[in-house]
Formats: sequence, C-alpha cells, structure tokens
Amino acid sequence: MQVELRKIDMREALHYLGWRGTPVDEATLVQIRSQIDTAKAGVQPRLTYKRFAMDGDFRAAGTTFCAQGEDVRRMLGGCGEVVLMAATLGAASEQLLLRTQARSAGDALILDAVLSAAIESILDEQEQSMRRELAGQGLYLTDRYSPGYGDMPLWQTREICTVLGADRAIGLTVARSGIMIPRKSVTCVMGISKTPVARRPAGCAACPARATCPMARPGDN
Repeated sequence: MQVELRKIDMREALHYLGWRGTPVDEATLVQIRSQIDTAKAGVQPRLTYKRFAMDGDFRAAGTTFCAQGEDVRRMLGGCGEVVLMAATLGAASEQLLLRTQARSAGDALILDAVLSAAIESILDEQEQSMRRELAGQGLYLTDRYSPGYGDMPLWQTREICTVLGADRAIGLTVARSGIMIPRKSVTCVMGISKTPVARRPAGCAACPARATCPMARPGDN
C-alpha cells in the first residue's frame, strides 16, 4: 500500500550523518531542512505487512519464516502471533539520490541521511498505528526487530520479502548480495501478545554492539 511520509526527524537525520551531540551550525541545519523538503516531495513510500499465528518454534504459521537468533526470540517469547513487515521509499528515492549526486556531493550525503531517517519514520508511524489498533483488542505489540540487528541473521531479509510477496506488493527485491533494492528499504518482525510485553530501551541502548559502533547515538553507550 502507498503511505504518506508525514515527517522526518531532524535528530535522526543528524544521527545518520554521524552526529555525536555537539552543536550544529545553522548553515548545516538549513541544508538538512532543504533536503528534508526535497525528500518529502520526491519519494513514494510503500509498505506491506501480514499477521500470522506463531508456533513454539517461532515459525510464522503456513510460511517458511522461522525467527533466528536469541535476541529476537527473546523478544517474541510469550507471543502467540508474529507480524512480518517491509517498507520502502521506492525507486523514486534512488533516482532522487542520483540526481542530487550529479549536482552536489555534499547535498547527496545529507539527502542519503535524510532518506534513512525517512524510512524509519514510516515504520515508526505504522508501528504506533498498529499498537493503538491492537490495544483496542486487548492485545500488545512488541518492539520491531530487523534482520542484521543483534544476532538475527541478515539473510532473513530475503525470507521476509518472499513471505510477503514484497516484489509484487511494493516493488522491493533482494539482490544476490543481500542488498535490498531500492536501498532505502527495511524489513522487520514484531510479536503480538495477550499480556503486556517488556519494551526494549529506546535508541541504541539495547544493542549489544553499541560500545564499539561508530553510529551509536550519544548517551546510549
């Protein structure tokens, strides 16, 4: 389904630019705001998801997907259902980046960070919408977890896309190398429980690699 990109968080864009909490000059902020406007006007976000019963082996019923990795299984523990989701900014985001690169390497660097923040914004909004809907049913949604995060293998990206039929649904494919095309795309897993679930700390605080990660957010180490 086509979705609307309502907002792009400035702090998230700064994070993808390697910001470590130091003051940012006004000229840079103006440049980032300009690229946020460019992204909002130029991308065509799409999203797809499906909800499945989940068995004791962390398998989405009727599919080949079985969550791998202790971290994601810990998150899904106690859940009776699992949600598989994929989102992309679409081929227009690739074209936008190419045009910007031809004009200005600096603008392209900022736009790349802004687009990364944009896809996270799409997922954040969908997650909150689902959380509200499930609350009305007396159900609880876990955080989302993506392949490549913690000890969840990156190759499960392809499994999620296959189960969702993401190529037909939103134009998202996975290259032989494992890279998603378009690149500004994300796949993730969430669990649904009948009882309240513990939420992971926000930001980078829950990641076991945060101490050595160059992208860790300030204060989360």
